[in-house]
Amino acid sequence: MSLSINDLLSNDVKKPTALVHFERDMSLTEQKVMTLIIFHCQVADKDERGLYYIKKSFVRRFLGWDDSNNYPRIYEAFEKIFDNTIKWNLLGKDKTFKSLRCKLIVSLLEPTESGQFIGFKIHPDLEPVIKDPRLFAKIKLIMMSILAKPKYAFPLYEILSDCYSRGEKSARLSLRELKDSLGIMGPYYDNFVAFKKEILKPNLAIINQNTDCVVTYETYREGRKIAGVVFALSKQSWHPPLLQEHIKELQIYYKKDHGDLNLLTNPPPNIDEQLFLDSVKTYHIAEVDALQAIKTHGLEGAVQIRDYVLQQAARHKEKKDGVRDIGAYMVRCFREGYGKKNREKSPANPVAKLTDASSSKTLEKKITASDSQAFHVGKEFREYQGKLVDEILDKMSPEEREKFNEQFAHQNPVWANKFREFGLKTPMMRSAFYKFAADRLLAPECLDIAAFARDKGISEEIIEILKTR
Repeated sequence: MSLSINDLLSNDVKKPTALVHFERDMSLTEQKVMTLIIFHCQVADKDERGLYYIKKSFVRRFLGWDDSNNYPRIYEAFEKIFDNTIKWNLLGKDKTFKSLRCKLIVSLLEPTESGQFIGFKIHPDLEPVIKDPRLFAKIKLIMMSILAKPKYAFPLYEILSDCYSRGEKSARLSLRELKDSLGIMGPYYDNFVAFKKEILKPNLAIINQNTDCVVTYETYREGRKIAGVVFALSKQSWHPPLLQEHIKELQIYYKKDHGDLNLLTNPPPNIDEQLFLDSVKTYHIAEVDALQAIKTHGLEGAVQIRDYVLQQAARHKEKKDGVRDIGAYMVRCFREGYGKKNREKSPANPVAKLTDASSSKTLEKKITASDSQAFHVGKEFREYQGKLVDEILDKMSPEEREKFNEQFAHQNPVWANKFREFGLKTPMMRSAFYKFAADRLLAPECLDIAAFARDKGISEEIIEILKTR
């Protein structure tokens, strides 16, 4: 009897049964949208026609396109998923059928220009296993998109995960068995040197980097020839991909607990906490790190540590041992507690304690108010610079713009690969690019945040805070 979709996606399959893949590669945007579709179907209700609806503006925020209203590109991602096919190439000679194909999305509602929602219907055979909490189809489908490249990363992950789920900490496979399980035909990869270079190493590297598996391997020989591979398997800490930076957005959108996804482990930040989160984004601090700092040290302690780091950076700015990477230093201080004032050294006198507590609250209010004003002035200044930069970039010829983009990539190797592949699609990438562009394209007077603030009548106290950022 041929296996059903439910069988193929469940964790009850005790051996590699199929090479599962999307027939066409998906872009990073499409991968993220597919991840969101799967989780949306688990927590949202469908209408009487079986259609789910998701707000375009929410998808935009989830993708990190805060400054973009490119809604046609969002719908295009849904279209690409609608047009893509999931294919199971069934393995083993006892199978009645060669392969099984289906779509993830079987119906798609295109919104008007002013329409707020995209509607879609999930394949009726896939929907039950996606929504069933006992199965892990949701993770497997997500892993299919994450491990879309290299080609054999997902099927290899499936083979090794199935072995581990049976309690096997190692897997011994001959080269022939491995090729058959991965669906590799022809004699070319009978040569282990080619198989290792083009299949084994790149696919294992992606698995170790992006999944819950840690895999190492050794070869074994039959005579003088390498006959196969022995994989050593272990697990590492791993969370559902693409969600850790978007927990708050998902909380706000769904407004309901869905414990099996661990989405509601923390309440949404209040106004003061959000101001703090926004203030450290400038230094490329991930929201999860900033929230952990608040959880560990309290808001007041986290603010103290942040201000300590900025003071140290300003104090040692001209010295050889100055703070080179404020963000990295700040994360370390959050972790170690450097810069947090010692609360145990407060006066023993009850009156003094009361006075100290009152002063502390006054100081906290002052810090919060000052920080809020500084944040908004800084944001306004960056928007002002961004408009000037856009005007200059718009006047460049395509050749000049391409040359300028390459200058950014060359001088920012950390961002280079992602920038060349995805452009300015993430807030962090846009922030880095516009800072680079402003420093090189704008006149000196347009780089002076203090002068900008004074023109707006901002106090010197706030200007001093702005200078440290």
